[in-house]
Amino acid sequence: FLLAGQWWPIVALVVLVRIRSVDRDAAVADPADVALLRGTTIFGPLGLASLERVARNLIPVDVDAGAAVIREGDPGDRFYVIAGGSVDVSRGGAILANLGVGDFFGEIALLRDVPRTATVTAISATTLRALDREHFLAAVTGSPAGAIALAEEMDRRITEHDD
Repeated sequence: FLLAGQWWPIVALVVLVRIRSVDRDAAVADPADVALLRGTTIFGPLGLASLERVARNLIPVDVDAGAAVIREGDPGDRFYVIAGGSVDVSRGGAILANLGVGDFFGEIALLRDVPRTATVTAISATTLRALDREHFLAAVTGSPAGAIALAEEMDRRITEHDD
Protein backbone atom coordinates (compact mmCIF):
# COMPACT_ATOMS: atom_id res chain seq x y z
CA PHE A 1 0.00 0.00 0.00
CA LEU A 2 2.83 2.37 0.79
CA LEU A 3 4.43 1.86 -2.63
CA ALA A 4 1.13 2.30 -4.44
CA GLY A 5 0.23 5.35 -2.35
CA GLN A 6 3.49 7.13 -3.18
CA TRP A 7 2.41 7.60 -6.82
CA TRP A 8 -0.90 9.37 -6.11
CA PRO A 9 0.63 12.74 -5.18
CA ILE A 10 2.65 12.66 -8.42
CA VAL A 11 -0.44 11.79 -10.47
CA ALA A 12 -2.39 14.56 -8.71
CA LEU A 13 0.35 17.09 -9.48
CA VAL A 14 0.45 16.14 -13.18
CA VAL A 15 -3.34 16.39 -13.45
CA LEU A 16 -3.36 19.75 -11.65
CA VAL A 17 -0.73 21.16 -14.03
CA ARG A 18 -2.79 20.04 -17.06
CA ILE A 19 -6.03 21.48 -15.64
CA ARG A 20 -4.35 24.82 -14.99
CA SER A 21 -3.00 24.93 -18.56
CA VAL A 22 -6.50 24.30 -19.93
CA ASP A 23 -7.89 27.12 -17.76
CA ARG A 24 -5.10 29.45 -18.87
CA ASP A 25 -5.69 28.71 -22.56
CA ALA A 26 -9.50 28.90 -22.42
CA ALA A 27 -10.92 31.73 -24.51
CA VAL A 28 -13.11 34.16 -22.62
CA ALA A 29 -15.86 35.98 -24.46
CA ASP A 30 -15.73 39.78 -24.47
CA PRO A 31 -18.73 41.02 -22.40
CA ALA A 32 -19.32 43.77 -24.98
CA ASP A 33 -19.65 41.16 -27.74
CA VAL A 34 -22.05 39.10 -25.61
CA ALA A 35 -24.16 42.24 -25.02
CA LEU A 36 -24.06 43.07 -28.75
CA LEU A 37 -25.32 39.58 -29.65
CA ARG A 38 -27.99 39.66 -26.92
CA GLY A 39 -29.38 42.81 -28.52
CA THR A 40 -30.02 41.10 -31.87
CA THR A 41 -33.31 39.44 -32.71
CA ILE A 42 -31.69 36.17 -33.76
CA PHE A 43 -29.22 35.68 -30.91
CA GLY A 44 -31.23 37.41 -28.18
CA PRO A 45 -33.29 34.28 -27.40
CA LEU A 46 -30.15 32.19 -26.75
CA GLY A 47 -29.02 31.40 -23.22
CA LEU A 48 -25.90 32.97 -21.73
CA ALA A 49 -23.69 29.91 -22.33
CA SER A 50 -24.72 29.81 -26.00
CA LEU A 51 -24.18 33.57 -26.40
CA GLU A 52 -20.71 33.28 -24.90
CA ARG A 53 -19.85 30.39 -27.23
CA VAL A 54 -20.94 32.45 -30.24
CA ALA A 55 -19.11 35.56 -28.97
CA ARG A 56 -15.84 33.60 -28.63
CA ASN A 57 -16.01 32.87 -32.37
CA LEU A 58 -16.59 36.47 -33.48
CA ILE A 59 -13.97 38.00 -35.74
CA PRO A 60 -13.38 41.79 -35.47
CA VAL A 61 -13.55 43.56 -38.84
CA ASP A 62 -12.83 47.26 -39.38
CA VAL A 63 -14.11 48.88 -42.57
CA ASP A 64 -13.24 52.34 -43.92
CA ALA A 65 -15.97 54.75 -44.97
CA GLY A 66 -17.09 54.04 -48.54
CA ALA A 67 -15.74 50.50 -48.62
CA ALA A 68 -18.00 47.60 -49.60
CA VAL A 69 -18.28 44.91 -46.93
CA ILE A 70 -20.13 42.49 -49.20
CA ARG A 71 -21.18 42.76 -52.83
CA GLU A 72 -24.39 41.59 -54.46
CA GLY A 73 -23.79 38.31 -56.31
CA ASP A 74 -20.69 37.30 -54.35
CA PRO A 75 -20.70 34.00 -52.44
CA GLY A 76 -21.67 34.27 -48.78
CA ASP A 77 -19.04 33.28 -46.26
CA ARG A 78 -19.77 35.36 -43.15
CA PHE A 79 -22.53 36.85 -41.04
CA TYR A 80 -21.96 40.38 -39.67
CA VAL A 81 -23.15 42.39 -36.66
CA ILE A 82 -22.45 46.13 -36.53
CA ALA A 83 -20.54 47.09 -33.38
CA GLY A 84 -19.89 50.71 -34.41
CA GLY A 85 -20.66 52.95 -37.37
CA SER A 86 -23.31 52.48 -40.04
CA VAL A 87 -23.81 50.90 -43.46
CA ASP A 88 -26.10 51.22 -46.47
CA VAL A 89 -27.72 48.11 -47.94
CA SER A 90 -28.42 48.34 -51.68
CA ARG A 91 -29.61 46.13 -54.49
CA GLY A 92 -29.08 47.03 -58.12
CA GLY A 93 -27.78 50.44 -56.97
CA ALA A 94 -30.98 51.33 -55.07
CA ILE A 95 -30.58 51.81 -51.31
CA LEU A 96 -32.85 49.46 -49.39
CA ALA A 97 -31.85 50.21 -45.80
CA ASN A 98 -29.48 52.00 -43.49
CA LEU A 99 -28.18 49.86 -40.63
CA GLY A 100 -26.43 50.87 -37.42
CA VAL A 101 -25.10 49.49 -34.17
CA GLY A 102 -26.75 46.20 -33.23
CA ASP A 103 -28.10 45.54 -36.72
CA PHE A 104 -26.86 42.56 -38.71
CA PHE A 105 -26.58 41.35 -42.30
CA GLY A 106 -25.33 38.45 -44.39
CA GLU A 107 -27.60 35.73 -43.03
CA ILE A 108 -29.67 35.08 -46.16
CA ALA A 109 -26.74 33.89 -48.30
CA LEU A 110 -25.53 31.61 -45.51
CA LEU A 111 -28.88 30.03 -44.75
CA ARG A 112 -30.09 29.59 -48.30
CA ASP A 113 -26.66 28.88 -49.80
CA VAL A 114 -27.22 31.52 -52.48
CA PRO A 115 -25.07 34.44 -53.67
CA ARG A 116 -25.27 37.69 -51.69
CA THR A 117 -28.63 39.35 -52.28
CA ALA A 118 -27.38 42.91 -51.69
CA THR A 119 -24.33 45.12 -51.44
CA VAL A 120 -23.44 46.52 -48.03
CA THR A 121 -21.27 49.65 -47.97
CA ALA A 122 -19.85 51.44 -44.93
CA ILE A 123 -21.18 54.99 -44.62
CA SER A 124 -18.62 55.88 -41.95
CA ALA A 125 -15.68 54.04 -40.45
CA THR A 126 -17.43 50.91 -39.22
CA THR A 127 -16.55 48.19 -36.75
CA LEU A 128 -18.12 44.80 -37.35
CA ARG A 129 -18.12 41.43 -35.68
CA ALA A 130 -18.13 38.59 -38.21
CA LEU A 131 -19.09 34.98 -37.73
CA ASP A 132 -18.05 32.41 -40.32
CA ARG A 133 -20.63 30.14 -41.95
CA GLU A 134 -19.91 27.08 -39.83
CA HIS A 135 -20.19 28.87 -36.48
CA PHE A 136 -23.22 30.89 -37.60
CA LEU A 137 -25.17 27.84 -38.76
CA ALA A 138 -24.25 25.90 -35.62
CA ALA A 139 -25.49 28.75 -33.43
CA VAL A 140 -28.82 29.33 -35.15
CA THR A 141 -29.69 25.70 -35.79
CA GLY A 142 -28.64 24.57 -32.32
CA SER A 143 -31.41 26.52 -30.60
CA PRO A 144 -35.11 26.22 -31.45
CA ALA A 145 -35.75 29.77 -30.18
CA GLY A 146 -32.88 31.13 -32.26
CA ALA A 147 -34.03 29.27 -35.38
CA ILE A 148 -37.57 30.65 -35.01
CA ALA A 149 -36.30 34.20 -34.46
CA LEU A 150 -34.04 33.92 -37.50
CA ALA A 151 -36.83 32.57 -39.72
CA GLU A 152 -39.09 35.44 -38.69
CA GLU A 153 -36.35 38.01 -39.37
CA MET A 154 -35.57 36.49 -42.77
CA ASP A 155 -39.26 36.53 -43.74
CA ARG A 156 -39.52 40.16 -42.66
CA ARG A 157 -36.43 41.21 -44.63
CA ILE A 158 -37.37 39.31 -47.76
CA THR A 159 -40.88 40.74 -47.69
CA GLU A 160 -39.59 44.30 -47.18
CA HIS A 161 -37.02 44.03 -49.97
CA ASP A 162 -39.43 42.49 -52.45
CA ASP A 163 -41.93 45.32 -51.97
